[in-house]
Amino acid sequence: MGAMPQNPGELTAAWLTTALKSSGVLKHATVTSIDVCTIGEGSGFIGQLAQIRPTYDRAEVGAPSSIIAKMPGASEGGRQIGNLFDFYHREIRFYREIAHDVELRAPRHYYSDMDQEKQQYILLIEDLAPACVGDQAAGCSVAQARVAVEDIARFHATWWESPRLAKIGEWMPAINAPVQQVAAGAYAQAWRPFLDMFGETLSPEAKSACERIGENVVKIQTAFAQPPLTISHGDFRVDNLFFSDEGGELRLSVADWQISTLGRGTFDIAYLLCGGLPSELRREHERELVRLYHDTLVTNGVTGYAFEQCWDDYRLGALFQFVYIVIAVGTLDAANERGMALWTAWLQRGAAAVEELNAIEMMPA
Repeated sequence: MGAMPQNPGELTAAWLTTALKSSGVLKHATVTSIDVCTIGEGSGFIGQLAQIRPTYDRAEVGAPSSIIAKMPGASEGGRQIGNLFDFYHREIRFYREIAHDVELRAPRHYYSDMDQEKQQYILLIEDLAPACVGDQAAGCSVAQARVAVEDIARFHATWWESPRLAKIGEWMPAINAPVQQVAAGAYAQAWRPFLDMFGETLSPEAKSACERIGENVVKIQTAFAQPPLTISHGDFRVDNLFFSDEGGELRLSVADWQISTLGRGTFDIAYLLCGGLPSELRREHERELVRLYHDTLVTNGVTGYAFEQCWDDYRLGALFQFVYIVIAVGTLDAANERGMALWTAWLQRGAAAVEELNAIEMMPA
């Protein structure tokens, strides 16, 4: 079917026709032309996204009017991180093997292809419009946070200590698996560029915490790899959440599963609230929202996980998010205005959470 497109400019009508027919999305129609628009400038650092609007030679039920194509990152740093942690392969396996079988809504999978040896990947998924994607730089509302917390809690409960985790563990690693522990070296390499960019904005307490995090990355990962285990989205930030109003009810869809791991799900909550909820809202509502997460787990059958443990895991998650922040800022290209706004907001909120929660107290010995 021709070479696998690796950037939006390589997408063609002929290739798209073959792809959609091979996966059964199309049976009779042929794509005669496509309109391609790059999206997510400044937010998708590890993968590049394009919206494809196809024109068909005939009408066909189920033929998508808009498709999202996802390919490896446009920047060298983004591709290096994606390949280093096997993110592209992991996400394709998620969409092929899990996305259709969970109650948490994810985009529909239309087609995917990968060549691991050549490190080439492409994923075609549903365009969730008119749902509105969140904005990490601006932050989310408390109402959006509540919906996200409840939905991810139900998802976590479904997979909580499930025997099915052993099967998907063949390709979805534990949060402290060797491929994940590469983060320790990546953190050390990114530390100096991170300080050059944002070091002056950190308080002495936050800088000291970041230094200690860098010395203990694997210990933190190992703490999150202790039972009870579930599937952690791993990148549960506002830019990956799509919100829609359905009959007056706020509904959620979740994209970007490339960083998903087997671990303690509470990290997703810390990642969302400490990085995506404006600090003044987090201070006022975080205990209530963590309680909502725990209550939803219990309502959906989880036992043996006390709220006190959940709260401690949340505080440890506030530390762990800095592994993402430092590696991303120190490795990726955030030169555009949107990217810089995202990193600045995330860093400020995360640093405030670490200090106010006294999260450093949770550092594993």
